[in-house]
Amino acid sequence: MHTAVVGRRVVLEGGEVRSGTTRINIRNGIIQSVEESNDETSWTCTSGGGEVDEGRAYGHRDRVADVVLPGFIDIHTHGLGGATDAVSFWSNPDYTLSRLPRLGTTACLATVVFPEGETGSVMSHQTRDVLQSLSAAMEQPAVGTVLEGIHAEGPVVNDCGALPSARPDMNLTDFKQLVNAIPKLKMMTISPHLEAQCDYTRLKVLLQNNVVPSLGHDKVATEAEILSALRLSPSRPLHITHCFNVSTFHHRSPSLVNFGLVDRFPNLPQYQGVLPPTVEVIADLAHVHPLTLQTMLRARHYTDIAIVSDAIHEPIAGKRLKYMGRELEVSHDCSRVSLVGSSILAGSCCSLLQSFRSLIDVFSLPLGHAAAMLSETPARIAGLDHIGSIAVGKRADLLLLDSHFNLQATLVNGQLVYESN
Repeated sequence: MHTAVVGRRVVLEGGEVRSGTTRINIRNGIIQSVEESNDETSWTCTSGGGEVDEGRAYGHRDRVADVVLPGFIDIHTHGLGGATDAVSFWSNPDYTLSRLPRLGTTACLATVVFPEGETGSVMSHQTRDVLQSLSAAMEQPAVGTVLEGIHAEGPVVNDCGALPSARPDMNLTDFKQLVNAIPKLKMMTISPHLEAQCDYTRLKVLLQNNVVPSLGHDKVATEAEILSALRLSPSRPLHITHCFNVSTFHHRSPSLVNFGLVDRFPNLPQYQGVLPPTVEVIADLAHVHPLTLQTMLRARHYTDIAIVSDAIHEPIAGKRLKYMGRELEVSHDCSRVSLVGSSILAGSCCSLLQSFRSLIDVFSLPLGHAAAMLSETPARIAGLDHIGSIAVGKRADLLLLDSHFNLQATLVNGQLVYESN
């Protein structure tokens, strides 16, 4: 099947924004060519996302928009609902995957947590059910957003934050069994402080299995512990999970946040041969204060920052939900989800599309840089080489927006999966 998308402003690889007339040719869901043209006489542009009559645009049906972006990729999302307990949301993948296209997300990693299982088991029955459902979903053709793999948030974490209690002391044998049991494991959040106590043996297992170690949920990791972890991967940067959240900064005793803010290490012996980690940030303006987020956006290059949702529900004001025997509540302004009776944040209700608009409107980022932090950068961090940019050979996951950045249509694999009214 041959289709095309035509845009007046198109974000290409590397955050380049091409203005004028650009035509993206798609065959069988893959981008075949990206053509620049100065001739607008052969097509009629709507206010965004509309269709041109067949035969009017280059001889067949094109979709036309003021702005065309690569589809957004969320490498940290707990799902939007679909079960009675938030820990089981991903046991019903279709619920979330069918809703994400209208929020601009065309691909994601399902974030799975690991409540302590029954005696003798490496995982709880809830987690086992979730993994079975995710495995089945990844074997089926996508009906909306594509599930690209799994981000395991734990179980080897020093500070759970709002996560259910896990097994931070999991032995190496059980850890290997767990890693092998997780289908398409792309990333795992792991504590450098805990790893330092066992010579980083579990972190080494992740690297041997081509899983990205994401340092996080650790408020006590020292500079030496973090550097030792980073040195284990001299050719590919490690990652930091939701920087600023469940992690700390200190001006004399560096910890994870200090490392997250470093674009280049000082020219001192202890930093030789060490790559600065990439980072992910929750840009809902609630998990991270705007002043702090502004600091991050100025300190790090946009190719090293992935914006994530850390979503745990849809934005339904006042909604209460269960979370492993505890109760969560969506704030009345839908900016956050907290443990009832506390100030502990459990996740977000913010979509990547909302975060994109904040990057443009609040932080005045260039269009190409903002789009890259939601597409090309997370794809590279998670090793998703087939998506993330508008380029020949990539899957045709595209967002069509009007001139005010309102989403008009979402294409996944070249197929329309969402269209606004």
